Amino acid sequence: MALTLTIDDSSTGKALRVNGILYLEDVSDEDVSGNTDCSSEDTDSQDTGNQDTDDPATDDQDTGGDTDEEEAPKTDEVDTETVTDAENDGNTEPIGYVKLRTMMNIRDKNSLDSEIVTIYKKDTIAAALQYCSNSWVRIVCEEADCGYAYVCNTDNIYLIIGKSIYTVQKGDTIKSIAADLLGDEERYTEIKELNEFSSNVIAEGQVLLIPEV
Repeated sequence: MALTLTIDDSSTGKALRVNGILYLEDVSDEDVSGNTDCSSEDTDSQDTGNQDTDDPATDDQDTGGDTDEEEAPKTDEVDTETVTDAENDGNTEPIGYVKLRTMMNIRDKNSLDSEIVTIYKKDTIAAALQYCSNSWVRIVCEEADCGYAYVCNTDNIYLIIGKSIYTVQKGDTIKSIAADLLGDEERYTEIKELNEFSSNVIAEGQVLLIPEV
């Protein structure tokens, strides 16, 4: 709808009709100042309305900025905690082996706040490089760029830990393995318990956790 505005210009004694556009050069200084203020207010109000209703992306961006400022301490706190929890004694040789009792997230730090590197299935056996103070284990991990990662073992319920591993060969029995590796065939019960077997049956190619000699 076209807007027609009539201005009484006292300096010239003329009435000026404006259709939708304000021609400032034909208006006195006083009226220019007044009309400019009004125009600015209308424009600001209109822009504000557009931002609130028609430009949600802008609102989200503004809100995101406020949120970043408010959450900055929290982010720093998480980063600090992650760095503090990341234990690495520098060892690169296996000191033992772990077998997963369930599917597990493998993380880049020994903390639940850290990123997931990969997921290992139940019964996966991995070489242990370090037993961390908070029950996590640093393990050899081919999927990690650095070659190692961490797996949680809170309350010792997620992992079975052995000193070494042995791959069953044709003709092996659990007792013969105990005799060869532990020096006493009667220690087969330790192998059985460590691997959580319900019987003495083993199969060729099966990987067993072996207790400390």
